[in-house]
Amino acid sequence: MNSIELFLLDLGLSWTMSKMLPYIFMVLIGLIIVLLFKKRLKKLGLILRLLIKFIILLIPFVVYFAIAPIYQGDFSNNSIEIEKIKDYSELKGKKLVVLTIPGCPYCYEALGRMKKLKERVPNIEIEYLVCHPDEETTTWYKDEAGKDVEVKLALNPDAMAQLAVGSFPTFVLVEEDQKLRTWSNDNFGVSAMDELELKFK
Repeated sequence: MNSIELFLLDLGLSWTMSKMLPYIFMVLIGLIIVLLFKKRLKKLGLILRLLIKFIILLIPFVVYFAIAPIYQGDFSNNSIEIEKIKDYSELKGKKLVVLTIPGCPYCYEALGRMKKLKERVPNIEIEYLVCHPDEETTTWYKDEAGKDVEVKLALNPDAMAQLAVGSFPTFVLVEEDQKLRTWSNDNFGVSAMDELELKFK
């Protein structure tokens, strides 16, 4: 998330709109610049004039895209339903669990989104489970999470790593007496965040 997206989220826009609107704004800015230069371009030939207009139109969008590129999973919401089995008994209640491993930069980066989600939906419970037997491995995450996200060791780290299919972070929606829903990091985009907000509001 960049500062523009955070600003739009703070205005109350959805995760999807906060991601999309900056790109739309950049196209509009390009269009305004084209209109400002319209008179100056009149002396040029038609093809050259259209080419310059097209380039000017794209420049703001391309610059913003270079700063904040769109990745394949940014808008995705592809979850998998998994049966609750005895090995997953530590996943209780109604909450979002993030399965992590020590030193995972993507897991650490996801904390920013999780803290923002907690800020927007205070009654959502978010838990980081570190798949490792050493308590010290949680410190890195706890320092960043603060009081917004609970960080603890998985009681059954092997089972949790199996649930994550070796892909970290893995996001798990836990609901009592229902199947677990899991998302890999690549499939947990802004539409998934919007769905979670609606579920916990």
